[in-house]
This record gives sequence, C-alpha cells and structure tokens, in this order.
Amino acid sequence: MTSCLAPAFLSLIPVAALALPARADSTLSGFALTRSPNPAPSSVACSLPDGDFVSFDGQTVSRWNSDGTLDTTLASYSSFVFPSFIRLTPDEDAVVIGDSGGFSPNPAGDLRLVWLDGSGTSLVATLAYNFDGEFLPSGELLVSAAPSGFGTGTDLFRVDMSSGALTFLGHFDGPSGPVAVARNGDVFYGTQQDSALPATPQSVLRWSASLLAAGTPLTTSNASVYLTGLAGTSVLEFEPGRERLFLTENNFSTGSYRILRVRPGGQSSQQLLVADGWISSLRFERHGDGTFDAYQPGDGLRLAYTTTDFFSFDDLVHFAPARPQLALSGTGLAGVGPVSFSLTGGVPNGSALLTYCPQSALLPQETSYPLPGFLLRTPFLLASTLRMPFLVPTDANGSGSLTLWNPGGLKGQYGWQFLVGRPNGSFVGASDAEQF
Repeated sequence: MTSCLAPAFLSLIPVAALALPARADSTLSGFALTRSPNPAPSSVACSLPDGDFVSFDGQTVSRWNSDGTLDTTLASYSSFVFPSFIRLTPDEDAVVIGDSGGFSPNPAGDLRLVWLDGSGTSLVATLAYNFDGEFLPSGELLVSAAPSGFGTGTDLFRVDMSSGALTFLGHFDGPSGPVAVARNGDVFYGTQQDSALPATPQSVLRWSASLLAAGTPLTTSNASVYLTGLAGTSVLEFEPGRERLFLTENNFSTGSYRILRVRPGGQSSQQLLVADGWISSLRFERHGDGTFDAYQPGDGLRLAYTTTDFFSFDDLVHFAPARPQLALSGTGLAGVGPVSFSLTGGVPNGSALLTYCPQSALLPQETSYPLPGFLLRTPFLLASTLRMPFLVPTDANGSGSLTLWNPGGLKGQYGWQFLVGRPNGSFVGASDAEQF
C-alpha cells in the first residue's frame, strides 16, 4: 500500500512561504535533499501510485501533480477542521481523511472517504480528536484518538469502512501518538510525553497480529518495546516492501528534529536526517525500482517530508538516495593520451572499483540486478563485464580518480562504471555509466 503523511501540527498558524532564508537540513553521505516551498502548507498528504499526491489542509482536499502543480480539487469543507491524517484506501480508488474536530457547529471530528475520481465524499464514522490512522491487512482502519478529550489518554480503534462500526482495541496514558501496521499485521504505536509529568523516555510499542486477532485488549503491559529512549514520535511509517520502520522525532525543548530508521527487529536505530524545524509529515514516493539506501539512483524510492517553524516557513523536502557520478576527461578521449576517470559522491574514505564492458554488449537501457549488499543498476551485460584488478581509494568527500593511457584504440570500445564501497571493497552502490 502506498505510504502517506502522518498528522500535521498547529495547522492554524499562518505560514510565510515567500523570501525563504537559507536553510540546510543535513543527512548522511549517499543521500541528497531538494527543498522547495510546500505547495499545500499546513496540510497532511498521501502519495498515489502514479507519483501524484493528495493533500488535506482542514478545508480542501486537493490532488497535486508530482511536480507540485495543482491537478484538481476533490472536496471542500464548509468550515475549517483540524486535519489529522490521510491514507490511500487498499483498492486505491479513494483516500480516507481524518479530522480531529473544529469550531462550533462542527466540533466533533470525522473519518470520511474522498473518491479520487472527484465524485464526492461519504462519512465513515465520527471519532472525536482522532490523530492517526493506518489500514490493517483486513481492510479495516486502525485509528488512534482521544474521544474523551485532551488529558484523558489515548484509545486505539478498529474501524469497519463499510458500516463505520468502531471496535475498541486498547487505552494508553498520554496524548495520542502515531500508528503503523507491518505487512504481517503487527501493530505499532508511538507513545507521547504527558506534559503534566517529568520528562521520561518514550517508546515505540508493538503488538502481534495474533494478539490483535484474539481480541485481547492492547495495553502497555502486553506490548513489546520495539524501540525506546525517544523524545516522542510524530510519524511512524514502514518502507514499502521492506520491514524497515521510519519515524520522526521532534523535541521542542532541545530543538532536535530528526528522522530515524529503525533497524530490523527494533531495539536500535540509525539517524538519517536532522532538520532545522518541526517535521510534521513523512511519506514514501515510488518513482522506480531503486531502494531507499545510500548511493542508489535518486529516481527510485524516495521520502517526502515537510518542515516548519510555524511562522516563517513551511517547506517540502524530497529526501532521496544520491547516485555517485563518473566524469571522463583528458586528451585520450579523442585519441592517444591520458583518460581520467573521476568519481564524486562515493563513500567517504572508502573505495571504488572501475568496471568496463564492450559497447557491443551494452543494453539499450539500464537494468537492475540484486547483488549482495545493494541493487546494481547498469546498462552492462553482466556476463560481458570486466573489472580492474585493484581498488581506487576515495577521500573524505567520497571522491577518487584513476588515469589510464589510451594508446589510440580505446575510443568507441567500452562503457565504464565505478562500483563504490567500504575500504575493504564491500560494495554498496554504483555510479552512472559513461562511454567513450
């Protein structure tokens, strides 16, 4: 199922998107960030399979093209409500939107279907102060909410999308947190700090699908702690097709705003990104077969998130793998002389291996091969690919170079590509391919 954005925060605060000062979220080597003003400020959004996305800002549900231009308005509310979440339905013909309520005369909070063909909306259920939702394998919707009001803790519900019937699943202390559902139906929940209590580490809890199916009330005592030591999470999102959980952690007191990737099995995580403002949303976009790993092509799987200071900026950031780049230079490109193969964007203080393939064995387009450790995308026919018998070191910036001598007969003979990896030659990615 396509991944979607989790709840926005303080969405009534106006945002100035013009004259943005320079900002610089930071990430790991092998990834790149592209930042622009958010076309749908103060909203929640959901990716669609064709690359478009749908947003809900509390009054309008809009469909956007992948380049951020408006496609169409799908639905409008007569008065403002606080947007909670938006999810693509399993059959992909509608989105379900959650609102946590508004001002009189509509203070309640609803779950509503919005059809992607523009044919309208339908009410699923009323659930006050709903916060986040995710579909279960059964097609029912898992929702976190505080229907008894703020300060009363959080309930989890299972919502039948046909009848609107709500099934109570469990209750927890603290404000409502994000939910996620694994491919096997296990349920995940991010606990939140109760502001009335001293600061304590928060956790991501997990309940098995079998426990949920048994009808056992979900509590903190029958949950396993998947990850702890957090300041609280605002988004939980599984990477499509892989059992890797991503989360956002926002800490106003320390000014720390991060995206973490939880290692398989939980208990430990990797900090992927540090932002300069509150991260209010996170969604995956699928543009190709690349994985969300360092040094992969950037046109495969990528993340989109929004970041804001609730006053001067509300930005949309695309967070994608960054493929290393190969550049050729030298008089040997035209005839006798040296040819330099320059690599940028490789592994810092790592290594690179130059590979080459006869141009007669080049495929008309790149093909992906699942190799141990990474997905190789190359136009080379693997059976015809050759490699140098030595590694090229890369510097602290991941750059390296190798110069070969063309005696006069190399032009028009080969395609060239670097594999990049750790100092011991354990490869994790590849550059683009060049010919001469």
